[in-house]
Amino acid sequence: MIEPMPAETPMPLPPAPTPGGRRFWRLALALALPWLAIWAVQTLALAPGPPGDVLRLTQARGMSDTALGAGAGAPPAALATASEARLPLRRSADPDAGGYWLEFDLPPPDAIALAEPQLLALAYQPAISVYLDGVLLARSGYDRDRFVLGSRHLAVDIPPALRRAGAMQRLQLHVGAPGPTGARLDAPLLGPRAAVMAQDEGRQRWQALRTMTMIGGLLVGVFLALVAVVRRDEPLYPLSAAHVALLAALLSPYVLAEQPLPSPYWRMVLDLIDLAAKALLVAIAARLAGLWTPRLRLGLIGLCAIGAPVDSLAAWAGLAWSDFGHPWPWWALASRALLLALAWGYALRALARPGAGAAAWGTALLVGFSAATWAWIGTGALIVQRPVVDSNALAHAGWVAWVAALLLAHFTDVARRERALRVQLTDELADRSRAMQTAYAARAEAERERAASEQRHRLLQDLHDGLGAQLLNVRLRAADLTPDELAQALDACLLEMRLSVDALAESEGDLGVLLGGWRQRVEPMLHAAGLHFDWRVQATPPLPTLQGAGALEMVRALQEALANTIRHAQASRFVVATELADHEVVLWLVDNGIGLPSQARPGIGRKGLATRAERLGAAIAWHSPAPRRWLEVGVGTAIEIRLPLETVSR
Repeated sequence: MIEPMPAETPMPLPPAPTPGGRRFWRLALALALPWLAIWAVQTLALAPGPPGDVLRLTQARGMSDTALGAGAGAPPAALATASEARLPLRRSADPDAGGYWLEFDLPPPDAIALAEPQLLALAYQPAISVYLDGVLLARSGYDRDRFVLGSRHLAVDIPPALRRAGAMQRLQLHVGAPGPTGARLDAPLLGPRAAVMAQDEGRQRWQALRTMTMIGGLLVGVFLALVAVVRRDEPLYPLSAAHVALLAALLSPYVLAEQPLPSPYWRMVLDLIDLAAKALLVAIAARLAGLWTPRLRLGLIGLCAIGAPVDSLAAWAGLAWSDFGHPWPWWALASRALLLALAWGYALRALARPGAGAAAWGTALLVGFSAATWAWIGTGALIVQRPVVDSNALAHAGWVAWVAALLLAHFTDVARRERALRVQLTDELADRSRAMQTAYAARAEAERERAASEQRHRLLQDLHDGLGAQLLNVRLRAADLTPDELAQALDACLLEMRLSVDALAESEGDLGVLLGGWRQRVEPMLHAAGLHFDWRVQATPPLPTLQGAGALEMVRALQEALANTIRHAQASRFVVATELADHEVVLWLVDNGIGLPSQARPGIGRKGLATRAERLGAAIAWHSPAPRRWLEVGVGTAIEIRLPLETVSR
């Protein structure tokens, strides 16, 4: 019997990393990498070069001027029995401290060493004097009040004639009294010129980096300031412009040959710049993390408001950063450490968010590198006083380049989104314009249909009230009328019809054409009634109110006025005149009849004229006696109709 093989148990898959675990490793990596980077930079920068023939002088005998009772005149004989001193030498700022003497025992040179000039390379501050066996070789300038960051450098050629083959020689150095930033001397390098210059290349590269970073920071600051003028809605641009410009200013003491302000004002300015630059770094990191709040702004402003006068007073008093017997260095270091910790914390919070990309990574690493560099150099140079390389220029250079790239990408992205938004808005506007045009066309068509319907209704009403009433009257009286009277009644009906047709044919709103057509139709009737036409019509602009049904309203008004004149005025002359006023055309209908009774109430004819004038949007008035400019003699009646040159809503 064959037993079935047991089914294989599938291997369990490794658990997927949880979001919390990914966040932990991301933050751990962002915390560790800056420290590893600063350790690597310091280790590589301080690593000795190829040994070759270059001597690094680290062992000496040393005594201060106050202990020797001597100054910088000549090397004292007591140096031969002075206590041992190891280099690098670091001395804190002390207004009562004097200079410091050092003496080195140089090994006897061989024949190869004597074949070419020797070079002595020194990194020091604030001043130094160089002696070989008591013979002065070089002396630097000395300004004790000058504020110097980093080290000064001096290269001294030692001619082969001053070296003695097989003999022990002594090199004496006098370091000047500490200035505002103390006094220092790194281990001197002695050897053939080419070999010493090769080992000095590292210092030259750092100096070149400082110079390029200062120039680049200024250019980036100007660029971001110009962008800030255009994009005033984004505070990142002015904050970053000010920050990179301040970083460039912090590097200026390493680059400028002379300080632009006398001491202690120059140190006061640099201390304030340092405080402001670190506060701005917090603001930028918080803004990038979306945590730029009013409370944080008030906190940074308050810290700067406290720190600015405190640091200024310390600079004025000449307090050194390394003089920890006074509380000010502790305050200065603590305030800067707090600001850098806040900036790094905000950058890490942005990195801890789900979906954090390259921008969050770069910001966290570079802010962390700046903080780690400041902590490493501050601890080594000021507290434990160990050899360190001032690599702040590297941190500044990286941050300036990153800010420029980040904000340039941000500016480009915003410009691209704005361009896409403009295209979208243009398309939407075009769609809405088309929709509005369609709606307007439909509304215009509806208005035309409504106007046509209203015009047809008015025409039918007018024909019914005018021509229809006349025809009905003729029909009812036909049996009582003579042939002549019947012919006259029918002529009146034809005249009514022709006037209506003429009015409807005039669609341009030309008052002169309308009046001319009306005159042609009614002039025979005026002659039959014993009236003489006095025509004073002049050219006038088209009137919107006379277009369409308005022309018929005007003809009916003319007919009503003429009928009233024939029936009641007992006139022999009928004046038709037009005038052009500012915003209207005035039509005058004047007769030389008996005029209106003084106490007469308006009858049906006058009320009908008033109603028609209202439909035309016109103003109507009666004058009796008529104005003398129309009639030289007689009483007369004048009808004044003011027609607007523009459409009037009714």
